[in-house]
Amino acid sequence: MAKSAGIIIIGDEILKGQTQDTNSYFFAKNLRTLGVKVSRISVIPDDIPTIVQEVRQFSENYDFVLTSGGIGPTHDDMTFEGIAAAFNDKTEFNPELVEKCKIWFKKEDLSDPCFKLACLPTTAKLNYGFDIVSGKPMLYPLVSVQNVYIFPGIPQLLERAFKNLGPTLFKTDFSFITGESFIDKDEVSLTNRINELVNKYPATSFGSYPSLVNQFYKTRITYESTSAQELESIRNHISSNMPVVTFDKSPEENSLEKIKAFCEGVQDDEFRENLQKSLDIIEECYQKYSAEAVSVCYNGGKDCIVMLHLVHAHFQAKYPDQKLKSLYIKETNTYAEVELFLKESVIKYKLENVTISMPMKQALAEHLSQDSLIKGTVLGTRIGDPGSQYQKPFSPTDGDWPRIMRINPILHWRYQDVWTFLRGLSIPYPALYDQGYTSLGSPDNTEPNPALRYADKEGVVRYHPAYKLTDGSLERQGRKPKSK
Repeated sequence: MAKSAGIIIIGDEILKGQTQDTNSYFFAKNLRTLGVKVSRISVIPDDIPTIVQEVRQFSENYDFVLTSGGIGPTHDDMTFEGIAAAFNDKTEFNPELVEKCKIWFKKEDLSDPCFKLACLPTTAKLNYGFDIVSGKPMLYPLVSVQNVYIFPGIPQLLERAFKNLGPTLFKTDFSFITGESFIDKDEVSLTNRINELVNKYPATSFGSYPSLVNQFYKTRITYESTSAQELESIRNHISSNMPVVTFDKSPEENSLEKIKAFCEGVQDDEFRENLQKSLDIIEECYQKYSAEAVSVCYNGGKDCIVMLHLVHAHFQAKYPDQKLKSLYIKETNTYAEVELFLKESVIKYKLENVTISMPMKQALAEHLSQDSLIKGTVLGTRIGDPGSQYQKPFSPTDGDWPRIMRINPILHWRYQDVWTFLRGLSIPYPALYDQGYTSLGSPDNTEPNPALRYADKEGVVRYHPAYKLTDGSLERQGRKPKSK
């Protein structure tokens, strides 16, 4: 059976909203990994009667009680006094800690505020361990009284103390087994089925979380059990009664392995051939050029996302300790949604990104002047894009363009291949594509694709998402012709 814990956060500054409390979250997360379930969290002021009441109640009801805060040298730090009173004890100077305080603070007068750190309940136990950073014995112990463990309030000190001693003090033989399912249906519509699930498995803890922005699912259901067999039964029950979708929360991690596994499971032979050809082109690229000599030209559009994910997969596997170089050629007028998405993906893919606001030819010249090591740039050019008919997988620039090799790994891809890849691997993309846009330029020349327009039950005009477009030849119908 799982052991229980109660957490008491002590301090007026938390109640006044002057600090953001991260300690309770840290406790709950890390105790769970040790097989301890947090049953209650309480936030109270530095007030001795309140501390006494809360500590007594928690100590009686839970296996472990962890407090945070109120053990500093100031007048309003009353945790030691409150916990002592909760156990009908008193505080007095601990000789061992007094000597340590004399050394640390170079003080001798016990009336100095620093010695408040050495004034403990008489029944207190000093818990020492080895510091995980230095490998040396801890300088200041974690103080405990019976089943109450008194942690500092400063998050960095609290986390360090827990990591040093938590696995020893709170380790149990119990472990939680967790699972989650992603459902393509809103939470309100699932209410009856979720209630049936909870009634069918009363010993399991469930959570239901609606998603208003995720592009791949509408509701996430979590479940926590003590039995792997029951967990599998729950997963099968959900799959049989709800529209479950496959979703990867971190598609960019171990991405090459995931891409290859996905490729093997796809029934579309032409897509598999196109994907393998892309992987071969990227591998050839890095046989020709070093990691420092290649940059991806990335603008946050769907084709560039596919290109980036493929290049990143190979780069991550071959150069795990290096950053992939990227260039964003920013236009004058852009979509805010795309700008935000691009910034997020630069972080997620850990790109060494350069942004240049110039026409493409000048931007490329500027990029090469800033980084003379670059010899090749990877593009998201695909069949049907302007000028794509003149491109090959490896096409050097000509004329008065800056000298560089253009690498086009997805030149041969179809429109539906892009969405098979993005949707199949849970790769995020700008929300505009879910609003009927199929080919993004600038707000001046782009609108939702009329081929995706429909009227809902109330007669309101709406647009299907871009991945619903079945005729790839209509992809650019939302792009307005340039005015003369």
